[in-house]
Amino acid sequence: MFAAGWCLSRWLRPVGPELQHRIWIAVLIVAALAPAAPMFRSYFAQQASTPDSSVPPAEMPASLTGRLLPPIGAGIVLPPTVIHVIAWLYGASLVFFLIRLCVQIRRTSALVAGAGPAPMQPEYVALWERSKERFSIRAATLLRSDEVSGPVTAGFRHPVVILPAAFLCAHSETELLAAIAHECAHVRRDDYRKNLFYEVVALATAFHPATWLIKSQIAQTREMVCDRMAAEQLSDRRAYGRCLLQLASRMPPAASVAGFQTIGMFDKDVFEKRIMNLMISPPRVTAIRRYLLSGTAVVLLSICAGVAGAISQPVAAQTPKQTQSATKQKDGPNLDCTYYEKGVGFPGTCGRDQTNKAKFVCSKNEDLTLSQNQAGCEWKVLRAEKAKPE
Repeated sequence: MFAAGWCLSRWLRPVGPELQHRIWIAVLIVAALAPAAPMFRSYFAQQASTPDSSVPPAEMPASLTGRLLPPIGAGIVLPPTVIHVIAWLYGASLVFFLIRLCVQIRRTSALVAGAGPAPMQPEYVALWERSKERFSIRAATLLRSDEVSGPVTAGFRHPVVILPAAFLCAHSETELLAAIAHECAHVRRDDYRKNLFYEVVALATAFHPATWLIKSQIAQTREMVCDRMAAEQLSDRRAYGRCLLQLASRMPPAASVAGFQTIGMFDKDVFEKRIMNLMISPPRVTAIRRYLLSGTAVVLLSICAGVAGAISQPVAAQTPKQTQSATKQKDGPNLDCTYYEKGVGFPGTCGRDQTNKAKFVCSKNEDLTLSQNQAGCEWKVLRAEKAKPE
């Protein structure tokens, strides 16, 4: 799914980062649900194959008695010990990432609770109020904290923008406007709660490197979308890009907020790509082409999701009968077969007919006097006879 998302993202680059961002979100959801596809497929197959109790079972035709029908949902079969080890490892990874997410949320709540109001000059207050009005986020609050080294957005119930304690004194009014506009774009898009939802969705596959790459692409395209929204408020993309460069040059080396569940202005190492995206004028795309590209991307992603679900294989523990059969195959040729009686299968053994040695039959283990012709027994018996030492 990551390869499909990467190809679609590059193909949709002329349309803009908004659609790319949505594609990566869809890829994350599909990648999280794809491993569960065999369970749904097996459930619906069992429902479709449930026989009607009012209809008597038909006797299996003789032409099909030599074929063993695979059970519904058969896939990869592993020894029970391997299944238990994999289950324990997966459970441990799930608990680890869940605890880490809870710790980050708790630290973020403490960060918001410990942040204080940001004292500002009247012109800065007017700038903040004007930004809130432009982005229609009247409920947002501007705070400051010593625990962050760059502007961040947080708050599950009430959105807040948190600035470093010395941010207002160390930057110009234009730089402050660029930073506030970017964070206001995050608040307008409700990125904090959305990102928390993505983290919960990704918990099922949080151990997989592909999930890390997908989440990274979501963060990158999200920053580009907010850059575009903020640049529109400054009325000059290049001026906003220059402000980002000035802000980045004055930020401390650890400008990220690792350990917090927040949305930061410089969280991801895609700053160069963001600047290039701002400095280059985007190509003009007509509405018709935009809709065509969007519709085609949805269709292609749906096909990829269907293929991913179809090729997913269930994993089952090896039964004692399968273990015994595997042991027999190691010790010698396998002569096991299934003797069918009124549509019900019973364990049997392949061999030659006692009255006609040219025929190959499957004899019921419970009663060796009962046998039936099975074409599948011929190659088993012949292989066993060839394997006998002379």
